[in-house]
Amino acid sequence: MRTLTKWAARIEHPAQAPALVAEAFRQMRSGRPGPVELEMCWDVMEMKAEVRPVQSYEPIEQIPPDPENVKRAAKILSKAKKPMMFVGGGALDAAEEITELAETLQAPVVGFHNGRGIVSDDHELGVSPVAGYNLWPGTDVLLGIGTRLELPYMYWTGGRVSGKLIRIDIDPVEMVRLKPDVGIVGDSKVATGEFLKEVQKLCGTNASRKDEIQEAKAKANTEISGIQPQMSFLEVIRDVLPRDGFFVEEATQVGFVSWIGFPVYRPRTYISCGYQGTLGFGFPTSLGVKVANPDRAVVSVTGDGGFMFGVQELATAVQYGIGVTIVLFNNNAYGNVKRDQQRRFRGHLIGSDLKNPDFIKLAEYFGARALRAETPEQLKRALEEALAEKGPCLIEVPIEAGSEKSPWRFIYPGRKL
Repeated sequence: MRTLTKWAARIEHPAQAPALVAEAFRQMRSGRPGPVELEMCWDVMEMKAEVRPVQSYEPIEQIPPDPENVKRAAKILSKAKKPMMFVGGGALDAAEEITELAETLQAPVVGFHNGRGIVSDDHELGVSPVAGYNLWPGTDVLLGIGTRLELPYMYWTGGRVSGKLIRIDIDPVEMVRLKPDVGIVGDSKVATGEFLKEVQKLCGTNASRKDEIQEAKAKANTEISGIQPQMSFLEVIRDVLPRDGFFVEEATQVGFVSWIGFPVYRPRTYISCGYQGTLGFGFPTSLGVKVANPDRAVVSVTGDGGFMFGVQELATAVQYGIGVTIVLFNNNAYGNVKRDQQRRFRGHLIGSDLKNPDFIKLAEYFGARALRAETPEQLKRALEEALAEKGPCLIEVPIEAGSEKSPWRFIYPGRKL
């Protein structure tokens, strides 16, 4: 397990359990957060011993930002004419500092996957990935905070980026994996705060780029509005879901479009599988989100294929009254796989068409509320009903196979798809 997790250990005697459990949580919370593994064999579980509780351990002290690197980076940015900022899941606790830095630099901020909502999409500097790409030409300095920079380096340019790169990340390995011109290793909130002070000393507040950024955002909104029917359904979900409600995406057609087309207003309200694209993660994950936030709305969007990976967890949701709203888009296929087989393999289909159960009856047999919505207007009414339920509710949205427009030219712009 040590090759798969951040830290792993085994409890060989009951007396070791309190200290090792405390250490597991310390390792998990220190530095770059990650999964840990602690195992205990059945024979040890059956043993009896005197066990003394221990106090929880504080996380390992973080690496302080190097002041010289902070100054070097601030000097580069103070001379930038068109800087751009990218934020990821490692910057979730630094929203206030990042927003103030963006306002100082007049830099558009792109969030991708778990970085969505760090700067609100309705802030004048918060831009979607599509709007970010529209602003990409002419960008002279790229600042990445708590992000792998998957979008610009892998999706936009194939690793060839002109201009300077500055990175802030808690993980020193990131500075080796993608080497910046200046790298600042440290906690995103602390490091960005120090960086902000230094930038403000050198340049004050840059001239407004409001008109340029608004034009890019308007162009992006027009472009992605054509990704139908997914965008119409996403607009309804955004309209009904409270600003502080949770949207849990999935590797499905609507989920892919949500990466670029679903507005997010607060950090940690867009729950993503990240760059892994883990099919089937969405619905089970949404149960954990709701248990942790019982008083806030949680909507899980999923496809028929992905939902069947964890359909049995409907029993868990019903048993424990976990009030998640599942919006299941049913096109009777692994839609993305089928599209690729049709486009790239001359229509030779293998395993991409699905024979599904009646999802309405299935949910009802589990004891969950079930609704069907065939249009965005019907989905709006169904969502309002579902979010008022105390227990789980499944909304099936039938989609004609092959009718969903591909979003990939916006996610991988410039590539021949």
